[in-house]
Amino acid sequence: MLSVFKLFLAFFIVVAQWGCGGGEPSDLWEEAERATAEQNMNQSIEAYGEFVRKFPGHEKAPVALKNWAAIAQQKGDMQGAITLYERLLNEYPQSDLGDEAQFMIAFIYEEYVNDIDKARGAYQRVIDRYPNSELAASAKQLLPHVGQSPEEWVRFQDGVN
Repeated sequence: MLSVFKLFLAFFIVVAQWGCGGGEPSDLWEEAERATAEQNMNQSIEAYGEFVRKFPGHEKAPVALKNWAAIAQQKGDMQGAITLYERLLNEYPQSDLGDEAQFMIAFIYEEYVNDIDKARGAYQRVIDRYPNSELAASAKQLLPHVGQSPEEWVRFQDGVN
């Protein structure tokens, strides 16, 4: 009787893993990318989220967080996107994606949330933390004009030329 129970338990574990998108990082990553390519944003969010939960130490985990944040932004969930970019910065501080995540936080605060003080602080962090990044150069150009209307930008640009 005990061996029948063990066999049933083993079968249940295999079926449960198979039904949950597979146990391999590559399977889950392919599922996320396929859903993104098919513009199935809800499935993409679920797959990237599951990837990060199951494989937080995987080399693609920071990329999964970045992609998850970008999809949240596309869906209009700006606070969710900011939270995910901040999570990338906190959980993967050595990631090559840090400058991009910090820049996107600044951009979202400026363009979508309209929190000028937080946008300025976030752009300044790009400059301070990633001084050699191309995005730091962009942040330096943007920082003095955060909160200005496009018309004010045009007048500024005309005055420079």
